[in-house]
Amino acid sequence: MNRPNRTVAGLDVHKDSVFLCVINDSGKIFESKYGVLTPDLDRMASDMQHYGVSELALESTSIYWIPIWRVLEEMFDQKLVNPYFIKQLPGRKTDVKDAEWIATCVYKELIRGSYVPELIIQELRQYDRRIFDLNKEIAHKLVKQDACLQRCNIRISNYVSTIDSKSYKGVVQLLSEGIIDPEELIKCIHGRTINKHGRATLLSALTGVVTAVDSDIIRMLMIEINMLQTHKAECQEKMTALCNLHYPKQLSQLQTIPGVKERTATSIIAEVGVDLKMFATAAALVSWCGL
Repeated sequence: MNRPNRTVAGLDVHKDSVFLCVINDSGKIFESKYGVLTPDLDRMASDMQHYGVSELALESTSIYWIPIWRVLEEMFDQKLVNPYFIKQLPGRKTDVKDAEWIATCVYKELIRGSYVPELIIQELRQYDRRIFDLNKEIAHKLVKQDACLQRCNIRISNYVSTIDSKSYKGVVQLLSEGIIDPEELIKCIHGRTINKHGRATLLSALTGVVTAVDSDIIRMLMIEINMLQTHKAECQEKMTALCNLHYPKQLSQLQTIPGVKERTATSIIAEVGVDLKMFATAAALVSWCGL
């Protein structure tokens, strides 16, 4: 049975507009369209407060729901709903009726809100996902850097463990400075690598045709990679500081798991939080993690 005097709202969120519908025991009592700038959202919040809205729901449309959620978070009990689930409910759903349909679903308690973590977890997640993006950019730049060396017929990547290894970086540093003598370049190569492949082979791999332009491009790529690495380290430093401040016990306990160190522990906290009551079963947690 519905609670008496209950007033709810549905928000249909788009990139540049938000449609609001407010309903209560008497049915639909208000609807309007708003812009997405902060003053527009403040006006929408004021209208909802005027009509006594106690809870609302909005679809998780791309990233467009996030700024709206942030503006309204302190004022209303919000539910974030998967658009796919809304569309599976009975009834005709059109652009004009979206907000009313969402509000109706909230009023009749037909939907359950998706998990939206607390603010600190959201901040951790921003850093964590930035690290993932940086890793992709670093990998892309390293491949471009090696392509530049291959163009010069410097084939050292065929013999070192990775193109992010200390030996490889040493060679790149010298090449960026215009040093192309194989006898100088080989000084950067680890002894185990020399013993494994032979000095003559590695000298041949380090003998190429490197122009001043090649050195410049290698230097530019090296600077870009170092900058990305610096940003990655900064993000991890911020994550660790937040976890030490707000979740020191959880951070410490996670690192007692074999194979889980600081980076993995902070990432786990960022992605699943520290309160797992939202995950009723292990299967629900696995599904949330996309595994």
